[in-house]
Amino acid sequence: MEKEQAQSLVEEYLRKSEVEINNFGSALPGYVNPNIKLIILNEITEEHEFGWVFYYNSENYLNSKNPMDALAGNAPLIINRKSGELIETGTARNTEYYINNYIKTGNPHEEA
Repeated sequence: MEKEQAQSLVEEYLRKSEVEINNFGSALPGYVNPNIKLIILNEITEEHEFGWVFYYNSENYLNSKNPMDALAGNAPLIINRKSGELIETGTARNTEYYINNYIKTGNPHEEA
């Protein structure tokens, strides 16, 4: 798999995530749908022997740099170059923790 194909898989995942986020709604008075658009941070995409690690955030944050527009819980995504599998990492630890686990065990959440 080439990087462009991996990026397409991530973009498809992000489009589905946008729908889920934007359809979530709220019962709070005055709630306004955020109409969030998710964007891959191409400049920090990492290439590894196993594939790639993609990072993303909201388009609003990328334009404004206002922390109020930033996402929370947007874990980096691993794409395995051989299988095409998309794997969510986590946000509880630094990204290197998840990458090292993935390299050693095939699971970013399972320590070797």
